[in-house]
Amino acid sequence: MDGWGWSVLLSRRQGVLKVLSKRTIATSIVLVGVACAISLGFNRPVLAQTSVALVDIGKVFKSHPVFGQQLQDLKIEAEQFKTQTQQLQQQLQIEAQGLHGLEPSSSEFKAEESRLAQKSAAKEVEQRGVMRELMKREARLHFDTYTEVKNVIADYCEKAGIRMVLRYNSIAMNESDPAAIMQKVNGSVVFHTNQKDITNDIVTQIVQLKAASRDTGANRR
Repeated sequence: MDGWGWSVLLSRRQGVLKVLSKRTIATSIVLVGVACAISLGFNRPVLAQTSVALVDIGKVFKSHPVFGQQLQDLKIEAEQFKTQTQQLQQQLQIEAQGLHGLEPSSSEFKAEESRLAQKSAAKEVEQRGVMRELMKREARLHFDTYTEVKNVIADYCEKAGIRMVLRYNSIAMNESDPAAIMQKVNGSVVFHTNQKDITNDIVTQIVQLKAASRDTGANRR
């Protein structure tokens, strides 16, 4: 083979080497990309698991050391008011019986009837006012308690690196309770690990917070 032939052959081999080199580089880039994708694919669920938690707000409210007693006090006050209202109604009925002995066309009958009507209307207005006040106090109690719980959860999550908290019902489904079944079926959380339920931690922190508050108040006195 003459010099020109060797030159052509050498040029072809160098061209093949360049093509193989480019393919090797391209293959390496693809493999690195696949490795990164696999790595990210495994890391994302871990991040999702560590940044999302669950809390049973109903359980937190029931375990609250102050809310339950305050709500019970409001219910007792409402029951007492209901009893007073029934007694007033009975008293008005007794007074109204006195009209039977009067002539409907007489001035005495009209005056007594007017007095009873005014007294009944005044008591009704008073009763509506008391009921509105009780409802406002109950709503305020729920608002203040929820705000307190929300703040405790926020503080806990900031320290634990949790980005989101979902509300759910931790009560087990009971096949004999249709309401409980529908509540579970319509719930947002289908599956979770026990480690993601921070309910007990929140309850513990609120109990400690209230205990510290009581101790501070006692020391001040």
